[in-house]
Amino acid sequence: MKKKSIIILLFILAVVAGGFFYFWYIWLPAQIAQEQQGPAQVSTTTPPTLFGKEDYKIEERADGKYIVVPKVGLTVKVPEGWKVEYKRTADIEPQYWVDLLSPDLTTTTSNVLTNGCQISITAGNEEENNKETKARIKLLKENPNTKPEEISYIYKNYTFKVIKISNHDTLNWTTPEHSIIGQATGIDIPIGKKELIDITMAFPLENKEKCFQIWEDFLENIVIE
Repeated sequence: MKKKSIIILLFILAVVAGGFFYFWYIWLPAQIAQEQQGPAQVSTTTPPTLFGKEDYKIEERADGKYIVVPKVGLTVKVPEGWKVEYKRTADIEPQYWVDLLSPDLTTTTSNVLTNGCQISITAGNEEENNKETKARIKLLKENPNTKPEEISYIYKNYTFKVIKISNHDTLNWTTPEHSIIGQATGIDIPIGKKELIDITMAFPLENKEKCFQIWEDFLENIVIE
């Protein structure tokens, strides 16, 4: 087992690189189940099978720029002045996601943010993670240690919440602060029986207040049909 600091470092670097945030799929159910029923059997997960580049539409509208993913009914508004970039895996048949970059964004050669904010949007067919996300939402709702006024759960400075977006239950998470890597927050949205949307924001600690406000405004403009 690697040391926790290394896990956190690799985990947040992965978020910055493309929004692949599934670390908590391993330990969150075990922690909740242990408090409720004792040790739980934990299974590993596989990376998502993301949609193709053509599935992420960039639309210019009268009130701004939007990212539309028709396969999952997702529409998000790009913050004003932000850059949109398509990103792809190195596979022979590449998988894609979209990064939204604030005008003041800067990074190191290791892709660690040093200024600004970055939002990553991934969507794809991932039946296993779809089911597991629904299960974790259910666990949070039923766990007696959650805060009833907001259905949240805190474990070692990781925060998990269930929030409603367009009448969909979504799992909102926030990592602990890291002096070098910064912090990340995001939402996982199960759609139907096999699709999953993951939207992640990463930022250095110096930009925390500004980026969190942008994130809250961003969430208010998400539509899921």
